[in-house]
Amino acid sequence: MTGPADWQEIIAGAVIPGLLARAAEDRPGSPYCEFGGSVTTVGELAAHVEAAAARLAALGVRPGDRVAVLLPNHPDHIVVILALIVLRATWLPVNPRLRGAALGHVLSDGDPSLILVDSSHAGLVGEPGPPVIVRDRSGERADLSWLGEAHGAFAVRRGDPEDVVALIYTSGTTGPAKGVQVTDRMLRTAALGVLFTTDPREGEVYFLWEPLCHVGGAQMVFVPLLRLVRLAMVERFSASRFWDQVRSSGATHVHQLGGILQVLLNRPPSEAEYSHRLRMAWGGGVTTRTWQEAERRFGLRVAECYGQTEASSFLTVNTEGPQAGVGRVLPYLRAAVQDERGAEVPAGESGEIVVRAEGLPVVTPGYFRDEDRTDAARRGGWWRTGDLGRFDEHGNLHFIGRADDSVRRRGENVSAWEVETVINTHPAVAESAMIGVPAEIGEQDIKVFILPATGARVDAAELLHWCAERLADFQMPRYIAVVDDFPRTPSERVIKSRLPRSVEDCFDARATDRTQS
Repeated sequence: MTGPADWQEIIAGAVIPGLLARAAEDRPGSPYCEFGGSVTTVGELAAHVEAAAARLAALGVRPGDRVAVLLPNHPDHIVVILALIVLRATWLPVNPRLRGAALGHVLSDGDPSLILVDSSHAGLVGEPGPPVIVRDRSGERADLSWLGEAHGAFAVRRGDPEDVVALIYTSGTTGPAKGVQVTDRMLRTAALGVLFTTDPREGEVYFLWEPLCHVGGAQMVFVPLLRLVRLAMVERFSASRFWDQVRSSGATHVHQLGGILQVLLNRPPSEAEYSHRLRMAWGGGVTTRTWQEAERRFGLRVAECYGQTEASSFLTVNTEGPQAGVGRVLPYLRAAVQDERGAEVPAGESGEIVVRAEGLPVVTPGYFRDEDRTDAARRGGWWRTGDLGRFDEHGNLHFIGRADDSVRRRGENVSAWEVETVINTHPAVAESAMIGVPAEIGEQDIKVFILPATGARVDAAELLHWCAERLADFQMPRYIAVVDDFPRTPSERVIKSRLPRSVEDCFDARATDRTQS
């Protein structure tokens, strides 16, 4: 596999604070990112990070402290991330789309000493809890006054590549979301995966729409520290404004997370989509048909990649075409497909995808305060991904599906356990079961089967309205089916493989929305 000639140096080299300092010294005037028409240079970024670190230190943040961050995409957010890493604190990104028990779990399990939250999300953070600092600034450039004042210089600790600098929660499958411990080396390696996938040229522009609370957005923070490229950041993805934003920013690359290519293909053609500089859309989960139609209609190349937060985001890359599946394993990792006993299976046979580092450690040291699930994920020196796949005779990995009980929806892993736990508290529900069904756009839609409580009647529309106050939007079911009972094992576990995937005879929230509009 071809890739960056300096990939070994990136993995073994300077920690992130050193990368930032070197970039600021070598090219202070180079643009780092653009947001809302304002450009932040590398030198300005470094100065903002130093100031923010001093202010956070004055707030009592020390090495090893976990700081929860609920901020929108904005230069302030990037500055806070880098400042926490400079302090060797642990950045705890929190998805502001979470609600209720799922949000409470992340904040409780992550046990932060401080919460930094945007004013638009401040109502999500309840009392009692750790101190909360509210950001009430909405300008286009970084403004650190909301962090308070600095009280002199702060002590900079010599960073170690294996320092845990982030705690990123990924949806659980048989339990609540797991906190993946992410090291400094892993974040640099995630940015390296972007370079392997996209092969940037000097001066190119990455359109950054994905939330920074996800590894897919977080990894982009470090790419301009490795290459002479810049970020064109927007607060969120907008299908109606996408091509105008891409054209005006001069973007050359976009991450096609969560089915956005299919969303764009479903829109009528516009003048803007024919006059852009975009040359590559890269990401995971694209179908062969979408791949081919996007390349033909939008005049760009599509690249596929596969991985998970636990293994520095990227495991494989495919720049050859749909026939190559999710592609070849990156040189700093080794992957295999194993059967239930942990034995490697030959090419062509399916099994669980497992991964391990090929050299320096770039796989998570484990889940935060969860030795049981960490031990369950490790087997014979391998990290179990929980995904099914197979290798072909050319060494390409083909992803088959998730072996665990979750759904992939619009770029989000949705835990069945989390959704069912919420729905089961509804007074009309005795028990529920969630599965994924094929979606028109993106990976899957959510279908939930409801066993009513004795004597109760389930109103699907009312149930969804009730859920909207307790679930994130990406956790919301599209389909509701009411059943008399579930197929069960002798131990009374629901056999989800026998639940029907058809959607013809169940409540469709989207159809109801169309009717009402």
